[in-house]
Order: sequence, then structure tokens, then C-alpha cells
Amino acid sequence: MIKLKNTLKQLGSIGVMLRKGLQDELKSQKHNATGRLSRGLRYEVKNNILNVSSSVDYWKAVNNPKFANKTNIDTIKRWVINKGIPLSAAASILRKLNNKGYGKPYVYWTEGNSINRTDFAGHTARKFKDKIVSKLAPSIGKDVADMISSQIRKNK
Repeated sequence: MIKLKNTLKQLGSIGVMLRKGLQDELKSQKHNATGRLSRGLRYEVKNNILNVSSSVDYWKAVNNPKFANKTNIDTIKRWVINKGIPLSAAASILRKLNNKGYGKPYVYWTEGNSINRTDFAGHTARKFKDKIVSKLAPSIGKDVADMISSQIRKNK
């Protein structure tokens, strides 16, 4: 088993940095109506992989407005149940959404918002790319050096 002690430690600190960066980006793009999406951001380091995710379902619609235009019966059913509306109404709601649409279209940009109104996750990843590399590269190098050193000691 490969032990990447230094790399895993840095992946944890990168997870903290990315979560904070995503929260800041949501705030600057004015996507923090209730703060639920921002509070739902999580990171996990498992099997040498950093995974940043959200506990809320609508993060995809905030990140990519084209996703918001696709109506999905399962999502509508969950929404109907959460609102206390009879489940039988879900099909009618889906039909109305597909035929006429509902409410205002998704706003890409409004006064006061940055032009980066969409793709908050991609924007954050690009913004921190160089910082991530500069944090991770030395840790990987140290772990590799430690593994080579321990292997040399075993071979003696």
C-alpha cells in the first residue's frame, strides 16, 4: 500500500481552500439567497482523491443554467412532496413547464452581478489552479522520496 501522508494532508488543505473559494464565488455572483447551497458545500479525501460536492440538488442549475431548463419528473415529485402538494399534481406541473414554461427565464447577468454569473465551480477551479499545483507538487515529491528511501532501507 502506498502511503501518501504529505499529499493527503495537502489535499485536505486544498479542500478547505476550494470550499471557501466556492463560497466566496457564490457570494460575489449573488447566488446566496438563503445560503443553503454555500453551507452545503463539502469536501472529502478518500482513496487519495479529493471530492468537492454539495448536499443540495440545485447546485447544478446554479452552476449551469442550461441544466435548469431541463424539466425532470423525479425532481418535480420531490419538490411536490416537500411543499405538501398532492403527488398527483406532479404530472400536471411537468406538462405546464414543458408546454408554456414557468416564471422568468434564467438570468445570466443583471446589474451588480459579475459577468461570471454561471460556472461558479469552474471559475473557482481555474482561479486556484496554480495555487493547487504549488501546494501539491512538493508534497507528492516528498512522499515519493520517502517511499524510495524506505525501499532502499528494505533492500539493504
